[in-house]
Amino acid sequence: MLQIKYSFRKATAKDTQIVLARENDNKFPAMLKRLGVDPELVFARGFKGKKDEAAEFWALSKTGGSLIILGLGSDDNPDNARRAGGILSAIAVKKKLNSLAVVWLPDMKKYLSAFVEGIILGGYTFDRYKSAADGPAEIKLIFDNSTAAFRGEIDRAVIICEAARLARDLINTPGNDMPPRELAARAGKLALSCGMPVKIYGPAELAKLKMGALLGVARGSDQPPQLIEWHYNGAGKKDKPIVLIGKGVTFDSGGISIKPAEGMQEMKNDMAGAAVVVSLMHIMAKLKPRLNVIGLAPCVENMPSGKALRPGDVVTASDGQTIEIISTDAEGRLILADAICHARKLNPAALIDMATLTGAVKIALGETTAGIFGNDDKMIGRLYESGQRTAEKIWRLPLWEEYHELIKSDIADMKNSGGRPAGAITAACFLAKFVKDTPWAHIDIAGVDNNDKSHPYLTKGATGFGVRLLADYLLNLD
Repeated sequence: MLQIKYSFRKATAKDTQIVLARENDNKFPAMLKRLGVDPELVFARGFKGKKDEAAEFWALSKTGGSLIILGLGSDDNPDNARRAGGILSAIAVKKKLNSLAVVWLPDMKKYLSAFVEGIILGGYTFDRYKSAADGPAEIKLIFDNSTAAFRGEIDRAVIICEAARLARDLINTPGNDMPPRELAARAGKLALSCGMPVKIYGPAELAKLKMGALLGVARGSDQPPQLIEWHYNGAGKKDKPIVLIGKGVTFDSGGISIKPAEGMQEMKNDMAGAAVVVSLMHIMAKLKPRLNVIGLAPCVENMPSGKALRPGDVVTASDGQTIEIISTDAEGRLILADAICHARKLNPAALIDMATLTGAVKIALGETTAGIFGNDDKMIGRLYESGQRTAEKIWRLPLWEEYHELIKSDIADMKNSGGRPAGAITAACFLAKFVKDTPWAHIDIAGVDNNDKSHPYLTKGATGFGVRLLADYLLNLD
């Protein structure tokens, strides 16, 4: 994996100089001349500064050095700088470059964080299981601006993106090496390294908490369930915490309602929400915002066996509500229900849950946008703005009463599935039954948790979607 270090000094001829240019920027030719580069040499290559455009110049005759120019396009979108950073990572790895001096970035304050994020995210690889994997490459980023504000922007971007890479690592790890206990152990070890209190609840403690929905899902597997509870205390004792909840199904076969074999290997990703929460708590410890934040991750494995939950069974959540099981493959909402009930006991200011909850959200919004639901317009609005800033986009879907009708049960308080129509919405309606009146947002990331197409800064596999989104939201509350 590409490792990033950074320093602050003037560029030399030994460094590969990096220039970012907006399309039709009239300052660009003069800037090239200051570097000793003939603008006509650049324009002869057809470089125009378009989004995702890159031009490479090696051993320039006038300077003796090397130059990479990256396009930002004509629209005022920081994500274009993030994409440029990802493209630069790919070039740097291919050419085995080791020092990159950023000498021109239009509106440095606006684009700097996104550009650095793109380099770090684009340099991610998951090669733990490859016997012939290359050793980690290292690149030194060089900037000639060493002001405290400038350094702070870079430090923050690095911490957030390292956490996103941690989330990707956790999600990409196969289910045999990431059962609930292992995920809990890694979270505990990370919490210990950060000096942060953490509790791990095992089967006995979960039974005492009467988490019948969570335990019902877990009983088909030989892997015992866990509930991870992290506490970050950055504000006063009287300040109510924001509780983050992440779905942690470390492998989802569907249970008795078993999934099709094709594509089932991707169900190791069903703990992406939990990985995001673990990574966010790491960010809280590093950046220390003046907030109180609690991270909860209910972790189970959903497997078919003679002990497994059956369609038609009824389970009881920890708040006493009963649930008729229609599909054992609608398991994520069951473990979240008990986690939400537990969260409400912690006197939260707000709840935010993140989960790979439904395939239906992918049908509705595709692979670029997550669905968001909830009962607090202000919170959802601020989360939407964070999504726009980080390019981890979300779109609100309704929770109207007509959808709640679809999960009514004849024999219990509710059903765990309302069928195929409006599947993402009825899953959110189910969670709303346990939230009650607490300010709450639910983010369904089932369409955006994994990347199987080429993208400048999202390499193939887990995306870590949600880490940068929620980090931006939380840090802007401080």
